[in-house]
Amino acid sequence: MSTRLSSPFHVCFSRPGIEHWLIEEAQERYGLYGTSLAPGRVKLEGDLPSTPLVFEWQRMPNARFFSLDKGTRPPSEITDVFWNFFSDSPTPWALQAVPAPDSEQVSSNRLNAVIRDLLKAGKARHPDLMRWERKAKKIFRTSEGRILQVSALRNGFFFSVSSPAELSSSVPGGELRMKMDEAAPSRSFLKVEEAFFRMGIEPKAGETVIDLGAAPGGWSYAFAKRGAQVTAVDNGPLKITDSCIRRIDQLHVDGLTFRLSKHQPPVDWLVSDMLIAPGEAFGLLKHWVQGHHCTKIVMNFKIPQHHPMSALLPILEWLEPYPDLHMRQLCHDRREVTVFGKL
Repeated sequence: MSTRLSSPFHVCFSRPGIEHWLIEEAQERYGLYGTSLAPGRVKLEGDLPSTPLVFEWQRMPNARFFSLDKGTRPPSEITDVFWNFFSDSPTPWALQAVPAPDSEQVSSNRLNAVIRDLLKAGKARHPDLMRWERKAKKIFRTSEGRILQVSALRNGFFFSVSSPAELSSSVPGGELRMKMDEAAPSRSFLKVEEAFFRMGIEPKAGETVIDLGAAPGGWSYAFAKRGAQVTAVDNGPLKITDSCIRRIDQLHVDGLTFRLSKHQPPVDWLVSDMLIAPGEAFGLLKHWVQGHHCTKIVMNFKIPQHHPMSALLPILEWLEPYPDLHMRQLCHDRREVTVFGKL
């Protein structure tokens, strides 16, 4: 197989198995043409929107693909394109490697070997290259510099060079895996922890929280352990054994019908992970947002198995006047998406 460098296109990463949802969203919302490359990898052609798609974990804008036989090295044609951004003036940079999906059966050693060759070629072309290498966290924090992404498939490699502002996540491949807390009563805890990370804020001691459909208490626990005062709304039992339970008051009522009293001030957080139809969750979202009953929100929407965009498009259109509210499928979501943000 000869080495060949493709024309630019976009690669978006998603939860493996829902590539068709991402393709459907890209087509219906933005008129992009999409094809599945591998589990969790979608090729998009057209003008990529500046904001992330709902089912997108990460993106490689204007990516290039080069086929490469096992044991061969990237030729100068590829390394020149890879390091061209550095030719005019030095700039901080960081490299993020994204392993191939398990189904592609590409060893990490092969990806690492290609990266070593790219770095070797870069140092030969730019002797002071390594002086400008930074940790990716710093580049995302300062928004100065370039993020170089390299990802593997069975028959070759993708690469992309982007500013941090062009990307949808600071995590390689966008696959953010939160650490489980042994005291949390359910793994749903991981979903709200990921929402905190993506919002860039965490609950503070003394903040007020309403958790609709709280049982068994994974989300309530995430707030209470940080010192927030939680009202857990659910007829089911909480299974929290940690001492933070003292900061949780449970109301044995239906989260769908619960409302603040007329003279109650807005709460700091409204969160909900109820197993209800997306239309019912949409009604809750409108009530709490339009009524100014909270200042921050995290709400999950369970979505139908087929054609999810038919359920999500009305919600996305309604969210347009609220630029700080976002809908994304988090890494810990399954057949659901999460609306999160500040009001």
